Amino acid sequence: MLPDTPADFCLVQVSDFHLYSGNLDWWDLGTKRLYGGLGWYRRRDEFRPEEILTTLVAELREQQPDLIAVTGDLTHLGRLAEYRQAREMLSELASPEKVMVIPGNHDAYVPGAWEAGQKLWAPWLIGKDAAETVEFPLLRCYGDVALIGLNSAGPRPWWLATGKLGRAQLARLAEILAEQARYGRARVVLVHHPPLPGLAGWRRRMSDADAFVRVLAAAGAELVLFGHLHHRSCHRLTTLAGHVVPLFGVPAATSVGRTPERTARYNLYHFRRDEDGKWQIEVEIRCWSADQAAFVFEARWFCDGSGADGSDAGCFSESFPESQSQA
Repeated sequence: MLPDTPADFCLVQVSDFHLYSGNLDWWDLGTKRLYGGLGWYRRRDEFRPEEILTTLVAELREQQPDLIAVTGDLTHLGRLAEYRQAREMLSELASPEKVMVIPGNHDAYVPGAWEAGQKLWAPWLIGKDAAETVEFPLLRCYGDVALIGLNSAGPRPWWLATGKLGRAQLARLAEILAEQARYGRARVVLVHHPPLPGLAGWRRRMSDADAFVRVLAAAGAELVLFGHLHHRSCHRLTTLAGHVVPLFGVPAATSVGRTPERTARYNLYHFRRDEDGKWQIEVEIRCWSADQAAFVFEARWFCDGSGADGSDAGCFSESFPESQSQA
């Protein structure tokens, strides 16, 4: 017998705020932060954090989703000042019970950055105000929806932005996915780096994406959400049991974008069960409009997990941008 479930659970995904704290300290000049600071200066016209972030926070507070998932890179250089900026933003966004954060590579930009800063975000990692050790994978359950947060971030040389989950985290992920499936919960996996091989170039890839795919193909999931690439994307993976797992990426939340697909967006996911107890997910994509100074409707998808061999049966849209790709 299936446990009770809300008629509609609403999850919002945002990612890659890249909050920047300004001029570097002298001790940053010999680190990767110098490279990141120069990169921000070259691309500073692409981001409008004050304008877009204010509107985004106000809109999400008005919508009051059941949970907001932030898939990494809240900071740009992983400095404590940026961690504090992000904490203020999270405080304005919603209570820790209503927000779930995972780190991105910029949050662990140099050795020690994540270890020093994560304490400021701990309530939004574990979902409550408590001084507890943060261990990944994170697991937070809301009725029949289970959120599983992964950490692919870690300090890398200045020329790399790669990620890695590691054997221990992948083994625990497989256990959690199997356990939550027995409970009949919708399993949502959060990871910063693109989780399929080939979605990112060599210097930005997740190095153990093949291993992640093997876990996902064997255990299954209802949804995978990621960031990092700074552009809109939707992919699908067919499990060994023949179910389709949709994977969605969103652009940077404060970006006006060099190209249309890089303009700031956030996604809403509505979870429901059909009469047979099967999970259905409706996905609404909202895009930043500079003309209207607001996020406006762009596309809608419906996912029910059926279909095999990459068919459209399990994930189709009323209107989706031409950049759709398939795994």
